[in-house]
Amino acid sequence: MSVASSTDKQELLQLAIGPACHELRSPLAVVYGFARMLEGNEDLDPTTAKYVAQIVRASERLDTMLDDLSRIGRISGGRTNGQIEHVSITGIIDDLAAASVNERRLIVDRGTDVKLKADPAWLTESLQAVIDGLCFEEGLDVRLSWRHEPHEVHIQFVPNSGFPMVDVEPEKSSLGISLARMRIVAMGGLFEGGGDRVVITLPRA
Repeated sequence: MSVASSTDKQELLQLAIGPACHELRSPLAVVYGFARMLEGNEDLDPTTAKYVAQIVRASERLDTMLDDLSRIGRISGGRTNGQIEHVSITGIIDDLAAASVNERRLIVDRGTDVKLKADPAWLTESLQAVIDGLCFEEGLDVRLSWRHEPHEVHIQFVPNSGFPMVDVEPEKSSLGISLARMRIVAMGGLFEGGGDRVVITLPRA
């Protein structure tokens, strides 16, 4: 009997991700549906209402995680590719800074505008995932800056937290960070996290 190569195992894993996500959505839909139904019941006592609300929020979070896992599977299997354009970094950063979800969480040290090669939607979502991951508690913020070289643009995130950063190493990171890393790599870039910062490097246009 031949032993499957690491490449074969990786391909099998990629093929399994889609069906696994599909199978998990069925029981999740039942839990979420009944929880939403109970959430609208005005006769619930405060304690039960609190627990039901927690089930609803947890179900919504799990649904988002399944979306991320499904996207990871499609990218790793080569079924989804970014639409690479010449993107203005200040345009992307301005949109992030203007988003209400980033109020009091994002501090921008503005550098010179430069264009890089990226899918604008993928880049925006990847940067937002890093902000969300680093600002994992109320009162935490992250300082974003960038610098460019002749062929590369380096985007740096430094959180103000004295606590250990949310795990951003490949074997420990959340699904949101894992998806961000995969998208950055698929766009020809590098995603480096550890110590006290995250650095994303992308080709300069």
